[in-house]
Amino acid sequence: MADVLLNVKIVDAKVAKAVEGFLKIYPNTEKDENGDPKYATTKAWVEEWLSRILIRDIKRGLQMLRNESVATIEDMTDAVTPQ
Repeated sequence: MADVLLNVKIVDAKVAKAVEGFLKIYPNTEKDENGDPKYATTKAWVEEWLSRILIRDIKRGLQMLRNESVATIEDMTDAVTPQ
C-alpha cells in the first residue's frame, strides 16, 4: 500500500481563533534538554499533537479488535459440551 499524506486546512479568516482555542486546551509547553521550546512554531506543535492522537487511536482501535477476537473465542468455549 502506498504512503498516505493527510492534510487539513484552516481558512485564513479563522486561523487566529483556531490557534487561540487549540493552545488554550493544548499549550505548547514542551521543552528540549536545553530548556528551549521543543516545537518552535504552533504549526509544528499541532502537527506533533495530531500525530500523537492518530497513533494513540490507531493503537486503541487495534486493541479493541484484538479484545473482540478474544471475546469471540472465549464465548465459544462453552458452546459445545460432550454428551
